[in-house]
Amino acid sequence: MLENLWKGIAIISASDDGYNAGEAIREKLKEFEIPVVHYKYKDADIETIWKCYDAIIFVMALEGATRIVCRYAKSKTDDPPIICVDDKMNYVIPLLGGHWGANDIARELGKILNSTPIITTAAELKGKLSVEKIANILIARILNPETIVKINAALLKDEEICIDGINDGININFPENIKVNSTKCNYIISLVKNREYEDDKIVVRLMPLKISIGIGSKKDVKLDEIRNGIYRLLERLNLKAERIGVIASIREEVKELAEEFNVKFRLISENEINSFTNPCLTPPSKTLIEVGLKGVAEISALIAGGKNSKLILRKIPISKSSTIAVATYEDE
Repeated sequence: MLENLWKGIAIISASDDGYNAGEAIREKLKEFEIPVVHYKYKDADIETIWKCYDAIIFVMALEGATRIVCRYAKSKTDDPPIICVDDKMNYVIPLLGGHWGANDIARELGKILNSTPIITTAAELKGKLSVEKIANILIARILNPETIVKINAALLKDEEICIDGINDGININFPENIKVNSTKCNYIISLVKNREYEDDKIVVRLMPLKISIGIGSKKDVKLDEIRNGIYRLLERLNLKAERIGVIASIREEVKELAEEFNVKFRLISENEINSFTNPCLTPPSKTLIEVGLKGVAEISALIAGGKNSKLILRKIPISKSSTIAVATYEDE
């Protein structure tokens, strides 16, 4: 789970002991090659952090973390997983978004820190999948969250659940009670737009999201390196190439790769780069600052994905001369 938190983790600590614990946690998480940023509570812009990271770890008393969370929590589909760790790192407690990753993060943190995870949601206590976790695996948005409870209850009881519309070749090992590309179950998770089902079926509908790939590259564009990087990216995200909607770059040469993948290409200008604003962007490297750019890969992905696109993978290097980032957006 931790290695899939591509937007990174924010750690927020309150006391001096909490800060030391937060630093210890940050060091432990380095091996997972994901962004981890540690803030002191007094300096943290929590409203922005809430929107910009895959998960937030509060290192403080549970009561304090709960009061903070209550100010910002909106809905289970919008809020990030929230975890609380005490100053002595004895306990790791999922506070919000248990089905959306907090339980898994707490378990893995518990192992890393030699701490005790406190899991209270029924599905995770029994090691079961949830609709939310399935949507996260498939990189899809839940369209009718009001049906989640009934299907999660069925998953908890090991009843048969059908998932309709998974592309062949996706490497996901589901338990035996989940039937892939079938509609014979009473409970269905559907990825097929506008498909009608019998009235007695309980159906939760997922919208598979398209991805916008942003490429940062030096002037000497090496297409083979970028091509290989895109394939490695798809393998990491467990997606087929058909989920790519657009590839974007400031280098016109990258258009050749978009044509190979049979997707749109968006040429991004330096003016667009430097006029773009988003509080979640990774700070520019020293090299980018020297050439007068705020960023490339992340901004390119977000511009190409449109105004409602969301960054899901911060820029990562794919070679010594290229970086890649990914945003999701809803296909029209």
